[in-house]
Amino acid sequence: MRKIGVIFCLCLLFYSCEVPSSSIKDEKTLRSLMDKALNENDEFAYSEVRAHYFSEERLQDFCYYAIKMANKYDYPDAYYDVFRTLTLTENVPIDSLDNKTKCLALYYLLKSKELGSEIGKYDIENIFPDSIPNSTYYLEEMSKE
Repeated sequence: MRKIGVIFCLCLLFYSCEVPSSSIKDEKTLRSLMDKALNENDEFAYSEVRAHYFSEERLQDFCYYAIKMANKYDYPDAYYDVFRTLTLTENVPIDSLDNKTKCLALYYLLKSKELGSEIGKYDIENIFPDSIPNSTYYLEEMSKE
């Protein structure tokens, strides 16, 4: 009887390791949450969708929604998410990105800070150790090319 209990516990342990970390189980729920975020500025729904896409490592799919949420509602965390998706998708240091992508990523990072987000603080301190430029500087740099 004791062996059965141990085997049962081990099975539960292994089963729980394979359960995805996202609570969104189907595309219909995902679509509903994303519509709520984009149409009603629902930050909680946006956070749920963000967690799902990042846990599934679907950054390229998520980037579109982050851009829409950032530009439509000036949601600071969405600005940072755009920065993350642009830099993490390439999986290279930011200095290795092509100049336009780098400028766009840095614009979104700095804009998140300007709107009051604290989540990009570590990235900003590492990228700009001396002085922090204005986000519009990178839009202007991008348009020069």
